[in-house]
Amino acid sequence: MNEENFKKELSKELDNLSTVKIKNLINKLVDKLPTNYYEYLICKIKYLKGEKYNIDDNLLKEYNRILNDFKKVEDGEICFKSYSYETGTYSYYDSDVDYEYYPSRALEEILIDTYELIKKLVLYREYGKAITLFELIINTNYTCEEVGNPEYDDSNEVYDTYEVSFALIKNNLGIDLNETCLYAIYSQIMNNKSDKFEKIWNYIKICRSIDINEVLNIGIEEIENFDKFYSEWTKFEEEKKNKK
Repeated sequence: MNEENFKKELSKELDNLSTVKIKNLINKLVDKLPTNYYEYLICKIKYLKGEKYNIDDNLLKEYNRILNDFKKVEDGEICFKSYSYETGTYSYYDSDVDYEYYPSRALEEILIDTYELIKKLVLYREYGKAITLFELIINTNYTCEEVGNPEYDDSNEVYDTYEVSFALIKNNLGIDLNETCLYAIYSQIMNNKSDKFEKIWNYIKICRSIDINEVLNIGIEEIENFDKFYSEWTKFEEEKKNKK
């Protein structure tokens, strides 16, 4: 049974169940639900009931901590690492080398915490804060320390320090950047500021492989008039491409 047929069949069968039995069914299904869906489910139910809910003090403290952590990243106190390796091809004088990039342990923890918090902020409809964190990830000036290949060198000696472009490191962040980008695009749509198309355009230049239609699977609020948004977006996108 495919998803479409399943939803039709489920809707038909639920029509014949009492509220008590539906509640019992939901409780049984929760037993099989992965724990990472618990918060989503509670936020979704509160939203459907029209209840007001806000992020708690712990989430707000986490948000402020991450803002401070990114100041340290911007200042070069916390950075990426890199090491060179031979590519197997040779130039006239020597073998060619390339570089492997990876976040330091401290930076990896910051990026993972930021990724997880963005998802929570979207659940709590804190779209502005989610956008702020995503833009910290993609717009921060990252410092990189060149070290020896850890497979052969455990000295931790730093041979060079330099600023590295985001394009070189974006696939080595330790998080799902494409998924994070979808959360940011959804937040831009829900925030509905005048510069949303320009912002989304900049995001997609970084995360080129995403399908913007996937934002329909993000968040607890349905995107009203998505067809209208998508039509306006494709028009904006075409105009941008024609200007190149």
